[in-house]
Amino acid sequence: MQKSFVIQVQEHVLALLTSRTPFQNYYHDVAHTKEVVAAATEIGKGEQLNDGELEIIQIAAWFHDAGYIEKTLGHEKISERIAKDFLNSVKYPSVKIQKVSSCIKSTKVPQKPKNKLEKIICDADLSHLGLVTFFERNDKYRIEFENYLGQKMDDEKWLKKSISFMKRHRFFTKYALKNYSAQKKLNLQILQSQLKLLSH
Repeated sequence: MQKSFVIQVQEHVLALLTSRTPFQNYYHDVAHTKEVVAAATEIGKGEQLNDGELEIIQIAAWFHDAGYIEKTLGHEKISERIAKDFLNSVKYPSVKIQKVSSCIKSTKVPQKPKNKLEKIICDADLSHLGLVTFFERNDKYRIEFENYLGQKMDDEKWLKKSISFMKRHRFFTKYALKNYSAQKKLNLQILQSQLKLLSH
């Protein structure tokens, strides 16, 4: 029996990320991709997607950061290319490939999703903002950011950057708004009180 498209994609992306993720990528790694796939599945089901739509979302989630194996800035374009090349090779329907591409493209910050599928993938990609694991993930992101910066960032600067990002960000789907907003608000308050303590 032929493996489902999602399983084929999962195996391909995991092999790619495991062998080619740069050591500097402390945040954009296999764990992040798996988390986004899980969140996309959860939000997709919460938004009552049908099986076909769920498949598109899961495939897009697997590929959404694959471009990081080549570069950080503009990784979305590379992720799209990697996705298209592989999906064409396994004869995935071209109409669906277009939808996968649009979903990947929409994760570029600042996010501007145009339809339900794009909204789901955007919310999945940044769902950690509304989770209790936010601080652990944010610390990992800081290490990656500093790796590429080539220097350490002081705590005050990092907190201000995190707060500013949190304030600009918004969730798009009803499911994410309902399930992640309260914790996101709390996470933001904690960041703000940490900054206050530093300023005293």
